[in-house]
Amino acid sequence: MTSQDLPVAKPRSNGTAVTALVLGIVSFVIGVWSPIPVIGVLAAMLAIVPAVLAVAFGHVGLSRAREIDGVGRGPALAGLWTGYIALGIIVLTTLGWIVGSIIAGVGAAVPA
Repeated sequence: MTSQDLPVAKPRSNGTAVTALVLGIVSFVIGVWSPIPVIGVLAAMLAIVPAVLAVAFGHVGLSRAREIDGVGRGPALAGLWTGYIALGIIVLTTLGWIVGSIIAGVGAAVPA
């Protein structure tokens, strides 16, 4: 038997974990800009989709990592963390802007 006749073992990979990591990094980098007044609205709208996808792919990547002996567990966790952090920044900033607008609107409506 020659070396050409032997089957080649394909290395295991976890594409969903890597996808979660990339989307998490993208959402975090964009989401960090959401507290800035003018740019923040656009940044929050652009970052919410990759953040949600990072969390979803991160959970799928973790379950897949359990099936294939832990391959991709690190990137899946990193994607989850960055996705959740980006979502937290976006949600808290949006709530802050809403509350601030309500307070400013109420203060303007009260006659002096």
